[in-house]
Amino acid sequence: MSTPTPPPEGFLARASVALLERLDAFVDRVATEIERTVPVYGPGAEVSPEELRRTTRENLQAVFGYLAGNPGSGTAAPHGTGQRRAEHGVPLPAILRAFRIGSGVIWDELVTMAGADPESNRELLTRATDIWKLVDDYSQALTAGYQEMVTEQLRRDARAQDAALDAVLGGQADGPRLWECARTLGLPVQGEFVVVMAATGNATEEALPGIDKALSMLGVASAWRVRADHHIGIVTLTARFTQTRLQGMLSERAVGRVGIGSPFGGLAEAVTGLRQAELACAATQPGSREVLRYSDALIQVLLVGSPETAVTLTGTVLGPLLALPDHDRDVLLDTVRAWFTHDGEVSAIAAALFCHRNTVRFRLNRVAELTGRRLTAPHAATEIHLALEAHRLLAGTAAER
Repeated sequence: MSTPTPPPEGFLARASVALLERLDAFVDRVATEIERTVPVYGPGAEVSPEELRRTTRENLQAVFGYLAGNPGSGTAAPHGTGQRRAEHGVPLPAILRAFRIGSGVIWDELVTMAGADPESNRELLTRATDIWKLVDDYSQALTAGYQEMVTEQLRRDARAQDAALDAVLGGQADGPRLWECARTLGLPVQGEFVVVMAATGNATEEALPGIDKALSMLGVASAWRVRADHHIGIVTLTARFTQTRLQGMLSERAVGRVGIGSPFGGLAEAVTGLRQAELACAATQPGSREVLRYSDALIQVLLVGSPETAVTLTGTVLGPLLALPDHDRDVLLDTVRAWFTHDGEVSAIAAALFCHRNTVRFRLNRVAELTGRRLTAPHAATEIHLALEAHRLLAGTAAER
């Protein structure tokens, strides 16, 4: 014959057992009060009546079980409630308010059950601190579960956004997939867009700090991600937010080189925009914070896009000049660059280089002897100009390695 279980000792334990025995009615009472007081739990709200009563039952069982002397699952119930509410998008303050309402109903019921019995009231007052400490622990567990789920949702959202942006920029999104990616990124499918690529040369440094938030504050839709040491984004242009305004904004925030592709009219064309932004970024001055549009640097872009041609052009046109000792080579290269900058005006070149006009002419004649090309001849000047740009880009690329 089995030994009967002894009744729990103390008023609080006996009251908790009694409440567990009529748990269904008490769950409905607590849930009804929450629905009446907290809007997110009312009719047609985010949390259904069935879900509210299910989680209310789990939490009340845990509370009364603990007060009856059976700790059971500890804070697993409120922790799980926090996670589920976060999944439904219920605001945390509303959940905590519902928890406080439930705690208040429990306390009122315990006071009613204690009635006028002095011993029961004395125990209830003595244990009040423990009861509210339990409520606080449960609230903290609920908050922790909520925050963990929000963090996981943010991670999932970030992964989904990265995947969607990769699909759009890689030309792997078409038809329904393109519309799905656009929704994930918060971008229209049709409009006016540009692709931006920024590089720092340092994988630990963000190339355009805070650009997404800054654009969002202006009401400009954009999508960004970081790849190694590059920051890549698609930005929506409007009549008020033009490419020129974007360029100025990027110039204020850039910590490295930035390229902007030409505008295009639909996300399906983003793959071309990315290639243009990559070339424009590569065509900027190495080590600078230059922001360069693809359409403003077509010569440099052409050379960057054909590195073999750039190497051949540099060697063929400037080979003898580049073979000089460092000082002589740099002096002649600076003089030729100044010639292009000042449209061949010898006086302006002399002033810029702090030398005599005859010195400028002497250097230019020497360049002509070494290269076999005179700057006064249009065809020869074009070759020298292209070779200079190719040399600059190749030297910058070598310096960054």
